[in-house]
Amino acid sequence: MNTSRIRRPALLLLAAGTMLMSTPVAVGEQQSSEKIVYEAYAETVPLDPDTVAPPAIVPSSSQFADAFQEGINIYELSAVTPERITEADLSARQRFGNIHPGPRRVGIVRKIEPVPLSGESSLPTKLENGKSVWTQAIRSPGALGIRLHFANFDVGTGSLLVYARTTGGLVTLDPFSEQGPQRKRDFWTASLPGDTVFIEVMGANEPRFEIAEIVHFDRDPTGFQEDRTEDNEAVLNCHLDVMCYGEPPVDATARKATGKMNFASGGESYVCTGTLLSDHDSETRVPHFLTAAHCVSTQAEVDTLMVTWLWQKDSCNGTLPDPATLPTNVGGTLLTTTDENDMTFIRLAGDLPPGTGLAGWTTETGLDEAVGIHHPGGSWKRVVFLSGVGACPGCLCKDPTDFDYYDMDDGLVEGGASGSGVFNYSGQLAGQLYGRCSDTSDPDDMTCSNIDSYWAVYGEFEETHPLISYWLNIGGTMHVDRNNTTPPWIGSPAHPFFTVSQANNAAWDSLRIKIHAGDYPETLRIDKNLTLIASGGTVRIGQ
Repeated sequence: MNTSRIRRPALLLLAAGTMLMSTPVAVGEQQSSEKIVYEAYAETVPLDPDTVAPPAIVPSSSQFADAFQEGINIYELSAVTPERITEADLSARQRFGNIHPGPRRVGIVRKIEPVPLSGESSLPTKLENGKSVWTQAIRSPGALGIRLHFANFDVGTGSLLVYARTTGGLVTLDPFSEQGPQRKRDFWTASLPGDTVFIEVMGANEPRFEIAEIVHFDRDPTGFQEDRTEDNEAVLNCHLDVMCYGEPPVDATARKATGKMNFASGGESYVCTGTLLSDHDSETRVPHFLTAAHCVSTQAEVDTLMVTWLWQKDSCNGTLPDPATLPTNVGGTLLTTTDENDMTFIRLAGDLPPGTGLAGWTTETGLDEAVGIHHPGGSWKRVVFLSGVGACPGCLCKDPTDFDYYDMDDGLVEGGASGSGVFNYSGQLAGQLYGRCSDTSDPDDMTCSNIDSYWAVYGEFEETHPLISYWLNIGGTMHVDRNNTTPPWIGSPAHPFFTVSQANNAAWDSLRIKIHAGDYPETLRIDKNLTLIASGGTVRIGQ
């Protein structure tokens, strides 16, 4: 039963049934001589070759000659000054002064002043069917791309489109309706190329929304390219194309599970890298995402998060896709974060796009051989080959119970790789990148010729696992069994909740609640999108 409105059932009957959605994830525990190693194996999100892509959305306003008029409904910000760029670079260096190389700054958050733009400032065009189209545009001169922050959003039964015009045609985001994603009324969009974003709303009633701020990309958010330099930094020719290596050592699912992050924080916008993780629920695929705490560590930052998938070549030394066509997830819920091993764990909003994957993981530490998969500078996906060095090699020397050190044998990490995963040759994640260090050289002066003077530093997943095991055990399904009268009640298969109300109170949108057969004489108030499933017989809820 799917519910999206408040319900107060007198008696709810559920017939027994299950909903299998994926191939089971293999999960196990291995007893070593010193400790228990917890682990899980990977799962892919398959591409269906028979799936027909939906037709491209063509905004109605793109057909109107006078839908956007200078001085009427095109709002142009002032140009970003060189002083503002210098100020943003200084802010980034100060913020990440102890982390090398740290996230790469790619944009600036610009306030819409003196008051936010609103739906009232849109230009209406009456249609023959009785509906209207409201249009407006925002231009930030010199921007290589733009993201919008909507607030107080409510377009009712209408539909809002955001799009850009490029030499290759229109780039259109999926439409927004009602009160926006997760009905939050406040959200960020994915990025659109160029310096101008067009907005149209089609509906019967005037739309309500505000645009309080934007991200202005003053640097290419898709990263360094081979034929250019940036910030006086030459593109390093020792980066290794991840598509040029098979299994082992480079696991295909770990590669698919690696995404490029863009987020806003402190008035600037940055890129990092993160990894999707598998969980213990074999019937769902939840976008659990691991990255570094020095990238994002607050819910406000996670609200701005955009993760881009499959930013990689189509084959070894092959062709890159158009970044504007790649799937994304925007926003999410911060589940936990800690500075102890520089970890942040997030449940991303939305569904996992086909072609991505959920990486396996292990609490094993100090791998002898490993690979790191990352997006250097936000660029397309690369790999670095690593060998463990055991104790701290003499630089940085963070707590050895929280961090592992590796030689970079081939390839290297640099800005934008922060938060990326380190994997064993079975494709299991063992930690996320903190940075690199050296005991003899400037940490920010690594080149292809002096890699031997540097080490890569990764926060250990062994320290992460106890903090996130609750969500890994539940996955996308909470369990309820009235026969379980002994706490702890946490909703996992081993420790199900005693009542449906307990599960409902702990639930989040899109969760499944699997209820063991029996009578549950209780009253529920459900105001989230949930799926209730009876298991082993009939479930009766209510008086």
